[in-house]
This record gives sequence, C-alpha cells and structure tokens, in this order.
Amino acid sequence: MSADRYIFHVDANSAFLSWSAAYRVSVLGERLDLRLIPSIVGGDQEKRHGIVLAKSTPAKRYGIQTGEAIVTAVQKCPNLVVIPPDYGLYVNASRAFINKLKQYSDNVIQYSIDEAWAIFDGFESLYGKGQMVKFAYDLKDEIKETLGFTVNIGISTNFLLSKMAGDFSKPDKVHTLFSEEIEKKMWPLPVSELFFVGRATTKKLFALGIKTIGELANADEAMLR
Repeated sequence: MSADRYIFHVDANSAFLSWSAAYRVSVLGERLDLRLIPSIVGGDQEKRHGIVLAKSTPAKRYGIQTGEAIVTAVQKCPNLVVIPPDYGLYVNASRAFINKLKQYSDNVIQYSIDEAWAIFDGFESLYGKGQMVKFAYDLKDEIKETLGFTVNIGISTNFLLSKMAGDFSKPDKVHTLFSEEIEKKMWPLPVSELFFVGRATTKKLFALGIKTIGELANADEAMLR
C-alpha cells in the first residue's frame, strides 16, 4: 500500500432516520425535524417483528438501541415517534451519497447502503496531512449542505483504522486514527469495539482475560492462535 494514500471511511449518521427526516423537511415541507425529537424508524411488524431500524440522537438518550423491539422502545419513551421505513427513498439517498464521494475520488468502495470508503492516492505530497484533514471537514459539511444529512468521516491509511476512527463519537464528526495514534486512541477501547469482533469472539477473549484492544494487541500471538 502506498505510504502516500489516505482512506476516508464515510458513514451516514442514523441513515434511515436521517434520510426520512431530510425528505420530510426539504421535500414535504414538514416543520418538525425527526432528528430533533425522540423518534425511530420501525421495521414492519410482520416481516421484521417490529424492531428499531434507526433512531434519533434524542431517542438514544432514552437508552433505545437499534435492533430492539419497538414495544420496549416505546416503554422507555412513551412519546416516541415511530415512522415506517421507505426503502425506495433510502436507495435514492444512498445513490446520491455515493455519487457525491465519486466527485472527489475515483476509487470509492461501498460497504453498505450508508457507508463507503473513499481512497485518495498521492495526495500527501500535494497537500500534506493537515490539508487532507481539512478536506474531510469540508466534505462532511458539503454533504450536509447539499444532501441534507450528516456523516462521520474516519481518516487513516488503511481500511480497518479508518473504519474504527469513523465509529468514534458521533454525529457530524471527523476523526483520525493514524499509526502513531493507535496506542492512545484505540488501545483503551473495549475489545468488543474492534471491527469484526462479535459477541462470540468477545466472550472467548474475555475468558482469556483480554478486555481491551490494547490487551489484545499485546497478547501472545501463539496463545491467540
């Protein structure tokens, strides 16, 4: 991999909720922005068993989590606003999102409907690290102004680290995670936050006494194998 390469991980914040809210405000002319009140996008009661597909930041403050049953979410917040998903809208919003990234990078790798990596080769020699970070802030703001929703951007030199950086505090943030920042920013995190470490792996690592990413990084490789 080129040492002169930057990888941005760009992730729409609460995508389904944000896309629905932006459409209702900018196209339908609704005054109430769902992103500013406790609200969720709730999956179909029959097909998805009534689960939370996306939530607003105010809903998150009530302890509502993506994937939980709508009935328990409403118990946590009785005045919760529940709207149905609009998958046609989400496909169009995703397409506009990816096209925006392609305006600036000829190497965009879409990872899901609401996140992608944008790869920039040969930019450091032209602009330097500081200017690339500034560009990430400009890109974040441009997406908000032109498309109507916010994103997080994680910046690094490989895919995993940029993904991890993008998952730091949200919403509407830019974070870096370069090699010299790993020990400070990444090692203190719970091992469960490492990309691709799921519940089963977390349980096994806990059994080995490994609870943070730093402990995993310093563990005996042979023992882990």
